[in-house]
Amino acid sequence: MHILLDLDGTLVKTTASKYDDIKYGRNRCFSLDEIPIVEGAREFVEAAKKRGHSVTIVSDSHDAYVGPVSEKIFDAPWLALADKPNTAKLRSYLERRFGFPSSAIAEEFLVVGDTGLNIQLARGLSIPSVLLLPGPGDIPYDPYYDGLASWARLCMEGATYNCRSFRELLRVIETPAKHRLVLEDKQGNAAVRMFTARNLNDGYTLIRCIGRQQQGPCDAYGAIERYYKFGSEDRTENFLGEVVRDVSRYLNDEVMAHDAIRWDIITCVADKATTKPPRKMAKLLHELNVDLQKNELFVWSPEVTGSIRQEKHRAGRMGFIKRFVRLESEIDLRGKSVIVVDDQFTTGATAMSHVDMLLEAGVRNVLFLALFYLTNEVPVEKSCPRCGKIARIKYRKRDGSPFYNCVPPEYNGNGCGWMGNITNVRN
Repeated sequence: MHILLDLDGTLVKTTASKYDDIKYGRNRCFSLDEIPIVEGAREFVEAAKKRGHSVTIVSDSHDAYVGPVSEKIFDAPWLALADKPNTAKLRSYLERRFGFPSSAIAEEFLVVGDTGLNIQLARGLSIPSVLLLPGPGDIPYDPYYDGLASWARLCMEGATYNCRSFRELLRVIETPAKHRLVLEDKQGNAAVRMFTARNLNDGYTLIRCIGRQQQGPCDAYGAIERYYKFGSEDRTENFLGEVVRDVSRYLNDEVMAHDAIRWDIITCVADKATTKPPRKMAKLLHELNVDLQKNELFVWSPEVTGSIRQEKHRAGRMGFIKRFVRLESEIDLRGKSVIVVDDQFTTGATAMSHVDMLLEAGVRNVLFLALFYLTNEVPVEKSCPRCGKIARIKYRKRDGSPFYNCVPPEYNGNGCGWMGNITNVRN
């Protein structure tokens, strides 16, 4: 496997502004002793090479910095000023060095990084990727209120794999199929860990997703076809049986097999009377092969009007659910541990609203399991409408929003200077 490693934030701790002069090539007299290395990074690079994998460092920083750090600290070849998430420079490098895509396939490569730009770069090239996430102690209590630095939003960049350590990353490299998402590979047993926190009932609230509903380019494993089939009136019993098999396997092997929490009940998000296919989630629930009590705990109000999809923001979606969905249970839920299954995770409104209702009823532990989650859309290069040259993707410094720019010569480009907004892309 050819591993393409991000540098700043992934291998070295140089994201602070005090390192800017070094990274941008303004300070070329720096000492390598000034560069703090992420714990385990050097050992990971050495271990990967010993196991027969190639390692290349791909960085947006200046070559006067990237070159010495890559060669002298990590003993690895490198590509500087990569211009992420634009694919042109890395695509050209991979063609020269590895023959990609003419004679090497995307699955022979793996992009590893700690930010969305790295995942967008990989998805733009249809190459598998790893998002190297911070440790679990860094997870915010509710990730959805902070859109710039949240754990969930990082996950929603749509990486093939999400890892929390170099040790976990090595396991992914050695047995990739096993570490793919449950609904993306028959051998996969992984789930995206969107949210993990203690709750007010002295228990845990967990949100997990087991397949990507990708927007735009992606690696070969994205599960969008399964997502559309699951919600189709034409879905077959054979297809539903495959989903039941995979979800049951995950629950039995990865959730219920652990002794930390003893789960009591499994339920699902309620189907509206207009849901197509009818009783879409209820049918899945009752066919799951798990040794748990199955109850349909949630019901829609008969007075419901409109659709949650008409609400564009999380607060509006949560308000819609609170108005029209209620929890009904003939059994005492106090102190119980409950699993809720849904088909899609988008803003987190459905998940958190159902979690809140269960916690108010005294439930101690909640696992909200979504079959698919909607990934962020990947911006792709486009032709400039004014001069026809390739417009690159740039990010505004004031708010981080993406835009197209046909970069002019004064900014090291050969374009006309045209700029245009990128719509429907979350950064």
